Amino acid sequence: MWGKIQEKFEKYPSQIAVAKEFLKLGIAVRNGKTYCGDIELVPTKIAEAVGVDRKVVVMAIQNIESDEELRRVFSSLRPVAYIADVARILGFGVLEVYAESQKPGIVASITGILAREGISIRYMLAEDPELSVESKLTIVTETKIPGRLVDEFLNVPGVEKIVIS
Repeated sequence: MWGKIQEKFEKYPSQIAVAKEFLKLGIAVRNGKTYCGDIELVPTKIAEAVGVDRKVVVMAIQNIESDEELRRVFSSLRPVAYIADVARILGFGVLEVYAESQKPGIVASITGILAREGISIRYMLAEDPELSVESKLTIVTETKIPGRLVDEFLNVPGVEKIVIS
């Protein structure tokens, strides 16, 4: 999908930045307007946040809607709350796994370790490496994660770094 977006906007790098932000935040495009869930967002505020002119946002919306496949994708986007910071406040465990995104089995291996230890998962988010600076899996657990599992997590093929809090 990202290749299709880059192809569609190849002559408009500012519009690529807008489309990338829409994907990253789950901002939907429907009938010439942008939405976070059912809340309409105005192009001026999006432009300020992305660091582009309001006209760039309007043109990106028009380009998305002019392509049937992109229109279907962007009209279906939904925002997702990132609760890791809140989880820390509430006393839940948080595990951040930085890994090679193309390596299969990382999620299965990490969640398998947690399951074996009887640690319940409340929330999980894998960030798309094409939209984020780093490829990261964030897992919020019912209880704190014991430090003794650090080496086991790091031994999972493809895992580069972990952060437990």
